[in-house]
Amino acid sequence: MQKETDVENPRVRFAPSPTGHLHVGGARTALFNWLFARGNQGEFILRIEDTDRSRSTEESVQGIKDSLHWLGLDWDEYYRQTKRKDLHQKKATELLEEEKAYKSEGALWFKVPQSGQVKVEDVIMGDVVYECEELKDFVIRRSDGTFTYNFACVVDDVEMEISHVMRGDDHLNNTPKQILIYRALGVHLPRFAHFPMILGEDQTRLSKRHGATSVLSFRRRGFLPEALMNFLARLGWSHGDQEIFDKEELIDLFSLEQVGSAPAIFDEEKLTWLNHSWLKRREPGELVPQFKEFLKEELDLSEGEMERLDEKRLEKACQLSRERNKTLRDMVQASRFIFQTDLDYDKELVQKHLDGEKSSLLADLGEKLGELEEEGFEPGRLEEETRAFLAERGSGLGQIAQACRLALTGREVSPGLFQTMAVLGKEKTVRRLEAMAGKVKF
Repeated sequence: MQKETDVENPRVRFAPSPTGHLHVGGARTALFNWLFARGNQGEFILRIEDTDRSRSTEESVQGIKDSLHWLGLDWDEYYRQTKRKDLHQKKATELLEEEKAYKSEGALWFKVPQSGQVKVEDVIMGDVVYECEELKDFVIRRSDGTFTYNFACVVDDVEMEISHVMRGDDHLNNTPKQILIYRALGVHLPRFAHFPMILGEDQTRLSKRHGATSVLSFRRRGFLPEALMNFLARLGWSHGDQEIFDKEELIDLFSLEQVGSAPAIFDEEKLTWLNHSWLKRREPGELVPQFKEFLKEELDLSEGEMERLDEKRLEKACQLSRERNKTLRDMVQASRFIFQTDLDYDKELVQKHLDGEKSSLLADLGEKLGELEEEGFEPGRLEEETRAFLAERGSGLGQIAQACRLALTGREVSPGLFQTMAVLGKEKTVRRLEAMAGKVKF
């Protein structure tokens, strides 16, 4: 297998067709190109290949940009292929004049040599040889005047001085045709690297039937960009046994030599594990801006209500909820009770956990905690005061813990009781204990 050589200042490109969402396969291709460029002091080019006018949309173009931005991938140059038609026409005319192409039925066809071979020297796949006699003449300009992918791609790569063409292996069968065009234009070939496809856990090619696979769908589900970047990098690339990499490490360590030639398996359980790991690696305050986005959606808050949210409480909510929850969306759903004004208690749960004695204890505990200063509303102090109060009443925490948890969160399962009180704050804690105490009447 051909090995990667030392590279200085490479120029690489990611060239998606804007015909839908950017899916994880394309995102991985973009990431590998970006890491290769950034790790070798090179340049990363985004080229939108929008020559298929019937399927290309501006919405898809924007979606591709948004996806790359969210992942943290920037580009040094940006092009739209449809803006380069004059250049494509110039090169097509040259081939026609040199009798390397011919017209038929209104289209322009590339003339494939009748003998010889085309060898694709691939950094990942090794040498792949095609016989020219197996290849047929192919259209490079359609009868409507638009240029085909194989031709426009090569002309643009030549003009942009692309040093490495790195893409999914679904493009491998296009490569011999493109090499013939390079030869016909009399230019040097770039280095080729074709990345193996990504498979679902059922060993079939990743598709919609495996669930959401677009980059922005993972954003909507509450995954962190760092986690998805980390996960995509590990789909076919490895560095020893290390699993968690930040962006700087990936830039420093990524090498084409460490990209395998076997298909990668998309394991969403591993992605979720990585996301949970990244949630815990981040400072709680760093999670607040993204947490707020999901909270606004979850509680249908207005801009005014969003502005009134207490930043310190948001930070505490992030710290409290990330231990048990693996996505930002899950964290927000688990934290709804913190930001709701009032809770709608389930009648059956109230009857299950509350009686007259517990009601009295909750009411008096609420009164006791109401005497504390707001600054004293911290887990350690709250536990001390609560246990002392219950001891005076000849009771213990176990007797009212579930009733207290239900009062504060509306649920039977919650984070630690005193951490929950602290994040709710004095006013909500006292009000909810007293509200639950009154429920014994029905």
